[in-house]
Amino acid sequence: MKLYQKYSIFIVYLFSCLSIDAVWSKWFDSCIAKINNTTDVIVHKEFKQAHQLELHNVAGSIIINSWKQDSIAIEIITTCPQSMYKDIKIDAQLIDQTVKIHTIFTDEKTKGSVVFNILLPHGTDLAIFTKEGDIIIKDVDGPQNIVTLHGNITLVNPHKTVRAATHDGNITVRTDSIVADQEFCLESGKGDITLYTTLALQTYIDASALQGKVISQIPITLDSTTTVLDAQAWKKFRQVAQGTIGQPLSKLSCIAHNGSIEILPYIKQTDIFN
Repeated sequence: MKLYQKYSIFIVYLFSCLSIDAVWSKWFDSCIAKINNTTDVIVHKEFKQAHQLELHNVAGSIIINSWKQDSIAIEIITTCPQSMYKDIKIDAQLIDQTVKIHTIFTDEKTKGSVVFNILLPHGTDLAIFTKEGDIIIKDVDGPQNIVTLHGNITLVNPHKTVRAATHDGNITVRTDSIVADQEFCLESGKGDITLYTTLALQTYIDASALQGKVISQIPITLDSTTTVLDAQAWKKFRQVAQGTIGQPLSKLSCIAHNGSIEILPYIKQTDIFN
């Protein structure tokens, strides 16, 4: 075989390989495009002179921080398959100084999430409800009513009445004080409750871990009781703690139905609080 014929065969073979690679690459890119065929829509809203926030979400995390402005600023990030975007409705309006937000999935088969990043005045009253998603609230001093069915709840520096409940998730709270005559009620169905605090908390505590343990590295002055020291009594000592941290000026109620309760000093806190 002549030399130029060998070169011709080699060149044909090379181009055929490049063609196959191009087809493979195009097919691969097409698959990736279909897998990542999602829509991300970011919307910003701001409401002036609002003193309360009521938010009902379906799926997606909610992150709330305080700021010095006299308004509530909201960033809404909707992520879903393009074909399902029309099935997610978000209604946000100001009614009598209350910002009311409702997220609605019009089709039960809709898959997607709506994430909220919110800035609001320090003393805003909060009512937050979501079916699925973590909730983080930092430096908000108004009363808080927080509920998620599936997700963790993290509260940083609350001082007034808090009612926080999750069916499936952990609750983490950091505070050095509860305002006198105010009450914290923390309840987890499947998950742990962790409180980071100090000796200056000034509260009466009623903690019950029905299937776990109650552990405190902060000294608690337990209620006096008279009991026989049988197995049932020792079990109760591990699962129930009733007494005071400082003076009983406020009340802290913790119930973990299937998890444990820990009360720890600030030094044990995690990076989320920095």
